[in-house]
Amino acid sequence: MLSETSTEMINYYEVLEVSPEAEAEEIKRSFRRLAKKYHPDHNSDRTKWAEAKMRVLLRAYDTLMNAAERAEYDNRLRPYLKASRDPYKENLAKRSDDPAAQARLVLYSLLNDTPKDAIEIYERMRAKDKSFEVWQHLDHKDYLDCEFLLGEEYERQGKWQQALRFYENVYNEERNSPMRFFLEEVKDRIRDIYCKKVARRCKPLDSVKVYEKVMGMGVSKKTEAYLHKKIAESYFKAGLEKKARVHLKRAFELEPKLKGAQKICEKLSMQD
Repeated sequence: MLSETSTEMINYYEVLEVSPEAEAEEIKRSFRRLAKKYHPDHNSDRTKWAEAKMRVLLRAYDTLMNAAERAEYDNRLRPYLKASRDPYKENLAKRSDDPAAQARLVLYSLLNDTPKDAIEIYERMRAKDKSFEVWQHLDHKDYLDCEFLLGEEYERQGKWQQALRFYENVYNEERNSPMRFFLEEVKDRIRDIYCKKVARRCKPLDSVKVYEKVMGMGVSKKTEAYLHKKIAESYFKAGLEKKARVHLKRAFELEPKLKGAQKICEKLSMQD
């Protein structure tokens, strides 16, 4: 019942996303849903993380589905929860109608490894008031931390447009600032989401606009060559072969050994 790496207790109810009063059937349903979500087969890009999540999930399920073990676990959990209360967090949580308190609670949750709580708080506040933004209530550095971490969590959840909104806020704030905490990393994240997620789901000419937007952010020569190649592919799909050739030629001028261009070269009857 203890973490393998610390003396802190793991709250199995939180792991399984159920209340302490949950019946066996609810625990089963939640376990099946989470097992599918965290299974290594569905997380090929981070299998070690997924395996660790599954181990904790299975321990939680086995404990709470066994009446005797659950009773013993509950007896251990109650005093731990009482001792581990967080007065600062509780005070902010009580002020649910105070935008400044909730903005600080969003940041606090992000910094204390409960990003799901942060997203829920943020979205609840936005549902109440669409003009709510954390930057209105935090100082500059805290605001940048909060926006970046919100973008990171939305990206982790596969919500690309929401992630881009926060990442672009940080990028626009920092690009003309002498203090650049996140600029290069956030540029990379914006580029990856636009190129690997957004552009692939767009119509060809809309994809061109996406690639041009990324190029306008300032990229390395190698990345610029890659973007020209992607623009060439998009123009070819749109039936605009002349424009496709112009961009493919520019790609090779920037990067003579450009990789992954064989197919588009063949389609345009150009040698790579």
